[in-house]
Amino acid sequence: MTKSSRRKPTAFRVEEVEVFVPPETVPVVAEPATLPAPQARMLPALSRGLRWGSLFLGALGALVGLVASLWLYDWALALIARDDWIGWAAVGLLGVVLLALAMIILREATGLLRLGRLGKIRHEADSAARQNDKTLAIDVTRRLKRFYAGRQDLAWGLQRLAEHEHDIMNAEELLRLDERTLIAPLDPVARSIVAASAKRVSVVTAISPNAVIDMMFVAAQNLRMLRKLATLYGARPGTLSLLRLARMVVTHIVLTGGIALGDDVIQQVIGHGLTAKLSARLGEGLFNGALTTRIGIAAIDVCRPLPYLEQRRPRFRELVAEVAGMRGSA
Repeated sequence: MTKSSRRKPTAFRVEEVEVFVPPETVPVVAEPATLPAPQARMLPALSRGLRWGSLFLGALGALVGLVASLWLYDWALALIARDDWIGWAAVGLLGVVLLALAMIILREATGLLRLGRLGKIRHEADSAARQNDKTLAIDVTRRLKRFYAGRQDLAWGLQRLAEHEHDIMNAEELLRLDERTLIAPLDPVARSIVAASAKRVSVVTAISPNAVIDMMFVAAQNLRMLRKLATLYGARPGTLSLLRLARMVVTHIVLTGGIALGDDVIQQVIGHGLTAKLSARLGEGLFNGALTTRIGIAAIDVCRPLPYLEQRRPRFRELVAEVAGMRGSA
C-alpha cells in the first residue's frame, strides 16, 4: 500500500445551498392560535327561536286574569247597585275575602323573608367563626338581637348579651356568648320536639293497619315538626316557606349523606337481640321513627342561626335510643 493511500480522511465542510422552491408547492401550516376549537366544529349553534309555549301560557294567564278582574268588577258594581241588605252583605263578605287574601300574602312573604334572614345570619356566623372576623361577629350579634327582639323567652338572654358584648375582644368568644345566651336555651326544646315527633310516628306506624294512612301521617307529622322547629328558632313559616324549608332539609340530608338508614343502624342502637324479637310492624315503626329523627336533626341544622361552638350537636344514635326507650315504656 502506498503512502498516499494511508492518509487520514479529510473532513469536508458542506456549504449551505439555497434551493429555490416554488411558492405553490410549499404547504401552508396555520398557527396554533388560529386553529378552530374542536368543540366549535362539533357543536352547531343552537337557536331556539321564539318560545311559543311560554308565549301561549303567558298570554293565557293574562287573559284569564283580565276576564276575572272584569267579572269581579262588574259583579261588585251590580252588588253595590242593589240597595238592599243582600248587596251590602255580599260587598262586606267580598271585603273580608280580599283582606284575608292580603294577610295571607303578607304572612307568606314575611315567612320567606325571615327564613332568608335566618340563613344569612348562619352564613355570616360561619364566616366570622372561620376567619375570626370581629367586625362580622359584631354584625351577626346585632342581627340576632334585632331578630329575637320582643321574645319573652329570650328576654334574659338579650339583657345579658347587651351587658357583656362590649367586653369581648375576640370574634369567636363573642359568637360563643351569642350562642350561650340566645341559642342554647332553645336547643333542648328543639331536641324534645324531634323526640316527641319521632315517638308519635313510631307508635302510629306500628299500630296502623293501612300503609297509605302511615304515609300520610308520617308526612303530616314531619311537616308539623318542621314548622315547630322553624318557629322555635324564629322563622315563623307559612305554607310556601314551609315547603321551601322542607326542600332545604332534604338537600341538607342528601349533601351530608345522612339519608342512609337500615337494619344495621337500628341494630347498633337498640341491640341485635331486641331487633330479632321485634315483629315486622314494630320494626317498621322504629324505622320510621328513626327517619323522622334524621329529618329533625337536619331541620335543626338548617334553622339554627349559629354553628355549634359550645353546645353539642344532637346525636342521631342517642335520639333513636331515646325514642326506642320512650316507645318501650309507652
